[in-house]
Amino acid sequence: MSIKAIVVDIDGTLTDMNKLIFTSGIEALRKVQEKGIPVSLASGNVLPVAYGLSTYLGLRGPIVAENGGVVSHQERIYQVAEGILAERAYEHLRSRMPVERLFTDRWRCTEVALRRTADLERVRKELEGWDVTIEATGFAIHIMDRGHGKLAGVRKMAEISGIDISQIAAFGDSDNDVGMLKECGESVAVGNASLAAKAAARYVSPHPHAAGVIDGLRRLGLL
Repeated sequence: MSIKAIVVDIDGTLTDMNKLIFTSGIEALRKVQEKGIPVSLASGNVLPVAYGLSTYLGLRGPIVAENGGVVSHQERIYQVAEGILAERAYEHLRSRMPVERLFTDRWRCTEVALRRTADLERVRKELEGWDVTIEATGFAIHIMDRGHGKLAGVRKMAEISGIDISQIAAFGDSDNDVGMLKECGESVAVGNASLAAKAAARYVSPHPHAAGVIDGLRRLGLL
């Protein structure tokens, strides 16, 4: 099936590890949109951040935020996950060990995001038995209700757009991108991606960050 939409991760994919965005990647995605293929951002970040970025970059596809917990399109918000159990797990966790939430968690409603300085293995040990998913990226540790993930958000994005998920090409770099990289019809892991992301993608670019996105778009015949 032909590609009818692009979904791309932000941190580590369109940016470097210092969160500096590569304008070359944005220019390439705009060229794809000029061909009638809308581009969506899929991020672990909160909706206000993802919405602002998508708006100012001129992207037209639905926005997937909070690792798929929230999807927004044309000023309508769809809450895909609840996050109630994740909040309870966090309260339990902070009674057992020192942890600090991200500054942006004041706007987060479907999950909990901890600073990456937290001891990941201890977080997992302290939450053994809790029915939550713990996913770590290079930027945060996410505590989510079971079944919550970018894939759920991308499925909602496909529903909103009136297309099948097999008609979406996904781009990512981290473990929290694995679900969408596996499920989408086409998928590209950039060169700096985690081993899990590379194993899930249909194509692994030798180029890191936005250069890998551009390489993937060319390989798919979109540039």
